[in-house]
Parts: sequence; structure tokens; C-alpha cells
Amino acid sequence: MSGMLPDAIDILDPDEKTRYIELLTVLANADGALVREEMAALEAFMGRAMLRPEEREIVRRALRNPPDFEDVVDGVSDHTLRLALRDSVLLAAADGEYHPEEIAVLERIAKLVNIDIDVLDELYDWVTEGWTWLARGRRLLELEIPGDELLLGEPDSD
Repeated sequence: MSGMLPDAIDILDPDEKTRYIELLTVLANADGALVREEMAALEAFMGRAMLRPEEREIVRRALRNPPDFEDVVDGVSDHTLRLALRDSVLLAAADGEYHPEEIAVLERIAKLVNIDIDVLDELYDWVTEGWTWLARGRRLLELEIPGDELLLGEPDSD
């Protein structure tokens, strides 16, 4: 295991890691616009999956012509689909909002692994909690960025 915190992605074989990233590319392209924040998040996911540089280049090229959802999910393990669902929620939120097309992809993945809408809603809440946690750390060190006030409210004025 690497020096990173352990995660469910660590037990995927290389083939499943590739399919996992392919699913994320489907989500990233769902709304027809790949923005800087989504690309940065996708790059981070590729790094976390420890994709080799040549595999990353293939993914980057595929972003111009993303794979078909049905082709990607065919034969993918439930474990990989569940992991892709979790990280797709993070990816969908990277630009600050969930687009209807992204939500449709998330719901399709959830349905494949029998995750109901309540659990999906909990994943959306989990993302907000994570953003709030990060914003708190920035506020503690006076490193706030635009939008932190939406998560934390206005800073105390002592």
C-alpha cells in the first residue's frame, strides 16, 4: 500500500481502475461541458487510481469523444460501480452545481447497484459536509476562498 490513506480503489485490479475512470469520464461529459474544476478533479482521481501516464493520455483523448455508458458498465463489478458512484458525485459537484444530465448518470449508476435515492441523497450531503470541512480549515488559517461564506456563514467579527 502507498503512503496515502487506504481507499476502496486500492483493491481494484488495473482493468477495473480503467473502467472506473471511464465511468468518471462519462459523468464529466454528461452536461456537454468539461470545465476546469471537473478536469482538475478527474486528474486527481486518475492520480489516486495510480494510472500510468500513457493511460492518463488515453483518458484525456477520450474526453473529446467519451465512451458510451452501456459499453463502460458492461461487465463491471458492483464494487467498481459503487466506487465510481461515490466519486462521480464528487466530480459532478466540482463546478459548484449538479447538472440534470449529471444527476441522470448518477441515478443510472445507482440503479445498477440497487442504491436507492435516499442513499444517493446522503452522498450529496456527504459532499457538502466535505466541502464545509475544507472551508473550516481554510477559515482557521485565514485562507478563505470565494464561496466559503456560503458553507460556513459570515466569519465572526470580534
